[in-house]
Amino acid sequence: MDSKLKEHLIQIADRLTPDSTLEDVYDQLSLLADIEESERQEQNGETLTQKEVEEEAKEWLK
Repeated sequence: MDSKLKEHLIQIADRLTPDSTLEDVYDQLSLLADIEESERQEQNGETLTQKEVEEEAKEWLK
């Protein structure tokens, strides 16, 4: 098992309440995976600046 996955599952398990559902666990795992992916993209310079987003948005909103 990927150590990062195990780490995420332990984090989530520590926050479970008696009312938690499997869907809650999935949502939290998905959020942590998205954050991890965003951090990877940022480290690899795969993000846009505010100015670049504004320029792209002009094209999207046509």
